[in-house]
Amino acid sequence: MVLINSVVNGQLFTPYQGIHNQPKVQLDYWVYSTHAGNGSTNQYPAVAGSKADLDNIFNSNNSNTTLVRTGRTNSTRILDWQSSTDLNALGITAPNSGTYFAIKVQGTFIPLESGTYIFTLESDDASDLTINGNTIISTYVGQALPALGTRTGNISLTAGQKYFFEARMQQGGGGYGMRLFWKSPIQAAAPSTYQTSIPVNTYYQTWIQNLQELIANPDMDGSSSAKAAPSAKYLQNAFGNYNDGSYWINLPYVGPTQLYCLLSSTIDGGGWMMMMKATRGTTFNYSSTYWTAINTLNPLAYNRSDGDAKFDAMNYFYSKDMMALFPDIASNYGGGNGGSLNLLSNYNNWCWLQNNFNNGIRITPVGFFTNANRLYYRDANTFTGKGTAFSSQTDVRFYGYNYTSGNGSNVRWGFGWNENGGGLYPNGVEGSNDVSGGIGMSGVFTTGVNYSAGDQISCCQNGTGINRSARVEIYIR
Repeated sequence: MVLINSVVNGQLFTPYQGIHNQPKVQLDYWVYSTHAGNGSTNQYPAVAGSKADLDNIFNSNNSNTTLVRTGRTNSTRILDWQSSTDLNALGITAPNSGTYFAIKVQGTFIPLESGTYIFTLESDDASDLTINGNTIISTYVGQALPALGTRTGNISLTAGQKYFFEARMQQGGGGYGMRLFWKSPIQAAAPSTYQTSIPVNTYYQTWIQNLQELIANPDMDGSSSAKAAPSAKYLQNAFGNYNDGSYWINLPYVGPTQLYCLLSSTIDGGGWMMMMKATRGTTFNYSSTYWTAINTLNPLAYNRSDGDAKFDAMNYFYSKDMMALFPDIASNYGGGNGGSLNLLSNYNNWCWLQNNFNNGIRITPVGFFTNANRLYYRDANTFTGKGTAFSSQTDVRFYGYNYTSGNGSNVRWGFGWNENGGGLYPNGVEGSNDVSGGIGMSGVFTTGVNYSAGDQISCCQNGTGINRSARVEIYIR
């Protein structure tokens, strides 16, 4: 895959606003005249120097503070105004000809992504932002309206969960304004290189106000293209949906796409989206371009039926966790307990689970498989996914991603083994690996197998697994 350099802080912007109807935003606001309308400081200072000061300015029990207007709007202009013209467009007239007033805005924030959001709140003069009662940004000084990104705060949020926010600003004299914007976890961790297949104009550096994250009551339940959800995890948290099935997911760049989702909480909490599935064959062997190119295969086969398919989730969804089910390996194979998870009572499939497969940094799977190089996680004997289903040898004992050996025994996700001494990777001798197992295989010594998934013995194993090709389904979240 060709990579090109681009803007370091770019952002792949998901086309939510172009796909969905106008979100149902509900923002409540209160407008106060303060300082008795004339700058009196006998109850609180001209500009708040602390949270306590700002609390007093908004306390209408103080005779110098008067509530002059309250209302509700579906316009985010209430969170981004810099003049009397902006306020007038909302039906708000700044008290006292634009001096000595305060505005408070409350609403709900329902994140589309899980992870750390960065908020910026700029104001003239003092201001603060709280989310679920926790102060995220506090600026208690007199100031001209700063540039976006000057005053920031971070908070870890969960996709689909509803949070309550309150933004307050207080004006003394001179100019005035308030601007609240944010960056999602993906935007905040934007990559420094981009695939040529994704146009540069889909990347954005600027702070945003994603209206879908300000809706009062979500309707993106995945039931149709118009109601495509941002992820399977969102379906769980926003709607309490734990039913496996095919749903519409609004993927970055390509928009609404049907994917099979595992929502049952039995699989490490659920929230999984299928990125690929393979029948017993060679379609997805190690050298297949499906691992590193932006392409699809049978994208309408969004189900758990036996077959080969690759979906755009693998190309475009920025994921953190990866999970595999092997439908033709029973959970109790060889007396085992199911691999990474014991799913005997519900799915009865052998399971692999690798949370934080890219050290917790979200990345598209295609981008990951393009760039990972012999990414070693641990001694394969300690990976619970190996269990009784996969064969082994005494040395190397590599478990991880994009393993390659001296004799061409390669695997995209799985194991590297040998028995010729040296002990644990990277010290083990890797010139004649006789056993291999995993997903995206090629070139086991003397046999030359190129399985999409499976387990293969040439000789000299110290543990015997299925020793054949296998079906597999790979999911991400």
